[in-house]
Amino acid sequence: MSRLASTERTQAPSPALAPPPGNPRFPLFDSLRAIAVLAVLAFHVASITGEINRPTTGDVFAVLGDQGPIIFFAISGFLLYRPFARAHLLGTDPPSSRRYARRRALRILPAYWTALLAMAIFPGIVGVFSGYGWRYFLFLQAYSNHTIATGIPSAWTLCVEAAFYVALPLWALLVRAARRWSGASWGRSELAPLAALAAGGIAVQIAGSRLLVSNLVASSVLGQCTWLALGMALAVASVALAQGEWRRTPFVELIARHPGLLWLGALGSIAGLAAVLHPGGLLGIVVSLHTVQPFARTLGAIALTAMLATCLLVPAIFDAERPGVPQRVLRWPPLAYLGLISYGVFLYHLEVAEVLGLSSDPGHFSGHGLGLVQHVHTATTVILFVLTLAVSAAVATVSYRVVELPFLRRKET
Repeated sequence: MSRLASTERTQAPSPALAPPPGNPRFPLFDSLRAIAVLAVLAFHVASITGEINRPTTGDVFAVLGDQGPIIFFAISGFLLYRPFARAHLLGTDPPSSRRYARRRALRILPAYWTALLAMAIFPGIVGVFSGYGWRYFLFLQAYSNHTIATGIPSAWTLCVEAAFYVALPLWALLVRAARRWSGASWGRSELAPLAALAAGGIAVQIAGSRLLVSNLVASSVLGQCTWLALGMALAVASVALAQGEWRRTPFVELIARHPGLLWLGALGSIAGLAAVLHPGGLLGIVVSLHTVQPFARTLGAIALTAMLATCLLVPAIFDAERPGVPQRVLRWPPLAYLGLISYGVFLYHLEVAEVLGLSSDPGHFSGHGLGLVQHVHTATTVILFVLTLAVSAAVATVSYRVVELPFLRRKET
């Protein structure tokens, strides 16, 4: 019988997609990755065409650019922490650190290193063959103003992910040890530290908005841990409901009957963020990084972002008594396939968009582009978006089949 509880289904996915042994797979997360990468792609295309500088629509594109990476962080927090949270509740051995590290390395390194080398040759992305090229290969480019915007600029998020991958087993070990020492219940021992972690990330973000710390710090794992902690907290809730640890509340019952309400909340959050932040295009984004921001504005944006991420993820985590629009959308095969190859799309899309849209961009690549963007026009943005998505998906498909899959099949050997 369908229920609002974390899916403990034992589907048999490809070995390359299988979760750690003994843990369920959440197939709808593939489509969530697709939504996140589409948001990032839309932001970059709008930036190239100048659409982002238009009133209203530009604010929405700017918001999407911020939310895409945050959704990726929340997804990582959920999927990677859930096996640890489940082991803590059941009293079983946690995932092997060696196996965990092997799985993470095989997931991100081959495709990323291949993309770096391939795009350093064409279109000639800046920095890879320089004296500080080693920073890009070790996910250290986000810690210097000289490298954060070169190489693959959007890969600053991978620096956050890499730091999280390293810290997660230690976090899980400390949570387990603290519970034994304190005698606290499982739920409290899991959620209290996550609340503190999220609060710490919020403090760093507020400090960044007040120019008390640099944007490099705010965009590192120290500032982005709020969204990782949110995903981890959802993982705890998923385990608790799946194992009967928590009861269904009236609110949970409401979500079970009307899951579409959550995505209405997500759409409302996007509109709220555009109204609260009013980025005003690329210039507005850049100015905001160097101008003290009102405390209430920053805190409101953080609250709306947390609401957006939660409303978007929950329908992919929990079963619904009557699957609604969110589940039907997330089960759409083209969206699921885009999510499957989303890592490659994420790695290649910006350079693809720049080569298609610009004649040249010395700041990002040395090759000669096609120069399709001659005038700021909505039609130009739509055309460049479609072309970028098509080319990026084709390149990502090759990357997935030729580079990613052969290594992913080795993750349990």
